[in-house]
Amino acid sequence: MSIIEPRLLLAPALICWSLASCSGPGPSGTGALRPIAERYRVDGTAVLSSVGAVHQRNLDIVDGFGTGSKVRTSALAWAVQNDDRNCFFALEWDDPTQDSFDPAGAMDDFDGVAIVFDSSGSGRLAENADAHRLVMTNYGSIYGDLHVSGTNMVDDATGDGMGKMLYLPGEKKYHAEFLIPIAPDSAGEDGTLSGTTRFNIILYDHIQLLLAPPAGNIGELCGAAIAASGTDTSSWQALPFATTGTYDQPSLPAGLTGLIAFISDHENPNGELYTFDPSTGLVNRITNNTGLYMDGASLSHDRTRIAFYGSPSKTDYQHYEIYTVDINGADHAPKAITNNSILDGHPAWSPDDAKIVYASFRSGPLASLILDGADGSGTELNLTPSGANDNDPDWVPDGRIVFKTDRFDPGSPQVHLALMNADGTNVVQLTHAGACSDHDPTATDTAVLFERFMSATDYSTDPAAEFKPWNIVEANIDGSGERTLVSDGWINWLPIHDPSGKYILYLKTVGYTDARLMDNEGRDLGRLIPGMTKIRYVDWK
Repeated sequence: MSIIEPRLLLAPALICWSLASCSGPGPSGTGALRPIAERYRVDGTAVLSSVGAVHQRNLDIVDGFGTGSKVRTSALAWAVQNDDRNCFFALEWDDPTQDSFDPAGAMDDFDGVAIVFDSSGSGRLAENADAHRLVMTNYGSIYGDLHVSGTNMVDDATGDGMGKMLYLPGEKKYHAEFLIPIAPDSAGEDGTLSGTTRFNIILYDHIQLLLAPPAGNIGELCGAAIAASGTDTSSWQALPFATTGTYDQPSLPAGLTGLIAFISDHENPNGELYTFDPSTGLVNRITNNTGLYMDGASLSHDRTRIAFYGSPSKTDYQHYEIYTVDINGADHAPKAITNNSILDGHPAWSPDDAKIVYASFRSGPLASLILDGADGSGTELNLTPSGANDNDPDWVPDGRIVFKTDRFDPGSPQVHLALMNADGTNVVQLTHAGACSDHDPTATDTAVLFERFMSATDYSTDPAAEFKPWNIVEANIDGSGERTLVSDGWINWLPIHDPSGKYILYLKTVGYTDARLMDNEGRDLGRLIPGMTKIRYVDWK
């Protein structure tokens, strides 16, 4: 499976233009305070009074992108809280209608909200000043981590923070939440939030970018929209930054081993292959403009080769082939393992690295699992019976294959996980949950990890799939003892154990996609691969 990264929306120049300390003991029970990131689930539903002092202001909503006549007044309320790592904003405001657009099309009519920070409190907005935005679609909101560039707000090179907004028709109100890091990101595009920081809240209403000229209404908490870097911010709200206490903040563990291979669009929209050594913290780019759209990276067990599938373009489905790349040495040119007019994808190395299993769409919309030599020797073995749809294969260390399939519910969009011998015999169903689908299994000798799409629909044809929750689930290798490790309403996917089995790496998509590490109890320990987002596949051996 491949999940398309949600759009990071870029609005034109016209659109671009309060705190109590946390309480409650931390998970360790040592008396340290629970961090904000674990106290608040960013889903747009927080009760403002539970966050802190509630501030209110009536905002004039003005047409002409805030330069024309008042069309109505909106009552805005907000509350803010910070700890030593993050700042949490909760907002609500009234709006008689929800305006939203189809994310598969153009931004033709939408509402939204942005927060812009003058981090230094100097009274002048600096280039690269921090900004965060939400816009409403037909299925949910899209979050953007931004910075000021001239008269625009543009996407950060490395995303951080998260946000979500909801429209409540009964209240005729929007609710929104932002979790914003107080420290700059690795690219230095955000300033440090502190007691001297000033901020402005901008409401977007009925923004219609397809009109000529574009039209839309804007309401501002403090006025003085961004005209350029250097905009006067002396009238903006002061951020009542709280003195922080001692928090039980999670941290990345020392002594991680092995090697991580991943694909990121960070430097190339078609994707490039990288490795990350968790013991040294070094990222190494393996490929350089191969001319292929790349997906589905799998690292060999001897950590010398990466298998992936690629095509001249993302939508050129007939030319997706399986490739391998040598990590060491000067030659990082992809070597084709398959060569046909069939969509081949999702390769995985056998435990001895002698074979590769992959999914091949040889029966129209139905995928078969094909076992072949790792050198593309052509000794193919089709492991899938006629009429079945199998995909997402990976190997168990004992030589069996775990995969997703519709064999147990043919014709249904819901797929489950199964385990079989490497010759396709002795197929055993592992998961049985209804009204959902299980994808991308990885396994140790004792446990299977996977992501669960929390909907009875087919994610590949469901336009709302990027806005529905994907949970991380672990079970015993026989399918018993299921436990949900991550269930926070976001897209969490591609989980894999580290070589020690103590930690789990997974991808989280919140408007950008980064690689997160958690412990075996599901506690998020932080971003593992520094300075890299727009990640769309990962493996660890």
